[in-house]
Amino acid sequence: MPSTRRRMALTLPPSTEAAINELAEALEKPAASVVVDLLGEMAPQLLDLAKIARHTKAGKKSAAKRALQHMMGDAMAEIMTAQQLPLKGTK
Repeated sequence: MPSTRRRMALTLPPSTEAAINELAEALEKPAASVVVDLLGEMAPQLLDLAKIARHTKAGKKSAAKRALQHMMGDAMAEIMTAQQLPLKGTK
């Protein structure tokens, strides 16, 4: 069965490549898998940023501001949820 995933060529600055390689080594995963995972986790934020950019480009400042506030509210909710979870190895 053919894969539904698309390939994309990227050219990274050395500092970005080094950071990805460090994380990949720490996680014992291939660097490409780390990048795919990171981008996958960021997909909702990327879509929100696209919406904000479209509104801004169209001159819809109030719609862009509302979309940004929604995005920031979602981020704060995630932070609050994460703070309630115990860290691994703590009681």
